[in-house]
Amino acid sequence: MAESDDVLISERRTSLDFNEFGVVAFQRLDQPYDTFGTQTRTFAAFASDLTTYEPSPSNSPLNDKQIAGVFWHFVNVTGPSISMYERYPIDPSPIFQGQPIPKSRQHIWTYTFPILSFTHPALLHAILAIASLQVAKLQAVPPTASLKHYHLALRRIARNVGRPARRAQPANLAATLVLAFYEVWNSDHDKWSRHLLGARLIIKEVPFAEMTRAMMRIKCQQRIQEAHQPQMDAFGMFAAYEETSPLHKDWDLLDVPLLREVTGRDISFDELGMIPEERSAYPRSRFQQTDKDMENYQQLSDLFWWYCKQDVYQSVLGGTRLFLDYDAWIQCPPRAPIGRLDAIYGTYDHLMLLLGRLANFASKDLRRKREALKTAGPGPGRGGSPGMFPGMVPRHPETITVPMGFTPPRETSPSSDGTPENIDLDASTAEAYREWEGIKRAFEILRSHFGPEFEALGTDVYPARATPFGLAAHYRTYSIAGVWMNYYMGLIVLHRAHPTMPPVAMVAAGISARTTASYCMEVGRIAAGLEENIAHLANVSTLMAAALIECCFPLFVAGIQYHDDFQRQWLIQRLHDIARLTGWQSARQIAVGCESSWTKAAQLGRGPPYARSVNLNVDPPGSVWVNARRIDKRIQEINGDESKIVLAKGEKASYAMGLLAVEHDLEKLDLDASEHDRR
Repeated sequence: MAESDDVLISERRTSLDFNEFGVVAFQRLDQPYDTFGTQTRTFAAFASDLTTYEPSPSNSPLNDKQIAGVFWHFVNVTGPSISMYERYPIDPSPIFQGQPIPKSRQHIWTYTFPILSFTHPALLHAILAIASLQVAKLQAVPPTASLKHYHLALRRIARNVGRPARRAQPANLAATLVLAFYEVWNSDHDKWSRHLLGARLIIKEVPFAEMTRAMMRIKCQQRIQEAHQPQMDAFGMFAAYEETSPLHKDWDLLDVPLLREVTGRDISFDELGMIPEERSAYPRSRFQQTDKDMENYQQLSDLFWWYCKQDVYQSVLGGTRLFLDYDAWIQCPPRAPIGRLDAIYGTYDHLMLLLGRLANFASKDLRRKREALKTAGPGPGRGGSPGMFPGMVPRHPETITVPMGFTPPRETSPSSDGTPENIDLDASTAEAYREWEGIKRAFEILRSHFGPEFEALGTDVYPARATPFGLAAHYRTYSIAGVWMNYYMGLIVLHRAHPTMPPVAMVAAGISARTTASYCMEVGRIAAGLEENIAHLANVSTLMAAALIECCFPLFVAGIQYHDDFQRQWLIQRLHDIARLTGWQSARQIAVGCESSWTKAAQLGRGPPYARSVNLNVDPPGSVWVNARRIDKRIQEINGDESKIVLAKGEKASYAMGLLAVEHDLEKLDLDASEHDRR
């Protein structure tokens, strides 16, 4: 880490002593923004006022009132919904009170990065882009202003990437990841992958391993010092604990043996900096660490785990390898011990670490599976179409390039497989079985560490109503419910990735349906328990919106194999309601994907027929989101014909989410699958 003139850790002041950003923000506001008081924050609170402004690249968010409105919309609405798994509670109101803000209330998306954006134009425009995109989607207006901010952010990021001193700054990485999530919000899978590839290049330049060891040693030293300090004050009362350190108070108590089980790697205590420096095999840190260094590490680690979540999701969707090599994941360990109710993000990090291992295994095993399939020949009724793709959407890794400003590495996007050369099928199959069993055991061990506070609430505490999936499941917090949805989603993906399954996601989903049926029902029960009926709601709170967005991807993985008509109708209505209430467009794409997969499964005799409910509240006629249905109809019209369908560029994404690896239709479409590994 670079040297700095900041105050050394030994001379630490409390966050109240040096944190005046809240005062500055309050003083620069011409009119203090409404802090809602006791009213619930809703997604549509400011949307009607923010649909007509024209952004300027030179305006500061606190100088132009309209741009300031979009900025505070991000702080109050968009930011809290980005991620439920951050260190501090979601509460943007202190920033408007004109007082210093304690460390325990500095949420990364409602305080830290909004404040950093005042001096970082790339991050500022990324924030304005995603906030104005949400406003545009909620108000059903063209996202013109959002696109202007988006391209201004791209230019600023490109400029920063060309400057070594700014390239790996937390604010620059945050700007890149915000643009990546922008594309998730806008449901553009390829552009999302491009930004993730750019973020990966930034992350590879951050010395996470060295920083982790340095920060961990500081935490260990602090624990020793606290053990020798009196626990009572002069009046014999226990001193109240105030968390002023940037990192979790028990971060140094991470369970290393558990991390070994989760990752399948031989992680040592020394590797994580838990061994005194004089006994460590790693070189001493060259610089004295400051408060600023710890804050930078905290920000980078928060961004790292947000990146890992997105990397897992893109790998499961596309059946491709993780962008960031899995061996690099443990360089930044989970941010808190597992099973802590006051740090649910730590449990989520452990789960993402396991899901990363699963995605890494599933994508790498495709090469062996394809070679085994060629050796055995196509099964009865399967055909041998080379157009089948391994994930839930077709991917073209060779076409995914880094964003503007990044120097392209020798490899592009990591492909899921390579051209097989002299594979020892017997040895590789035996190894695949061992790894799969190890991952399955890791899921069981991880669950045993969740603890009683993560279990579902009993009916005596929270009465459960009947849903199409059984009684709704309720948990203490939305974030705990999200942990369980992702956990069951992981089990579904695990069984679909069994070494005996075919290298086609949707075919594997059908074969493993009996095994995974109970997990799919659990995902549905938990999602239904978040809020039992949102169809008649006009607004939702920001916290509920974050939970609804979080449930979409697990529902996609589980929903494609729902057979009961009540379950299907509930799922489609829920996804459209999420899109309507939050503006999150990927929910609509997921709904279209599930409907198309059910329709095609019925046509092939692999599932019951599906018909959309006449009472379904969806987009108005003419919406571009219904284009995928035209493709289904066209395929039905030419059934039996050998001609191919040529897709317009705007229809390919919807088709990709819709038909989901149905081999019969891929024979009619001119979409090439990637078979090259450029790593």
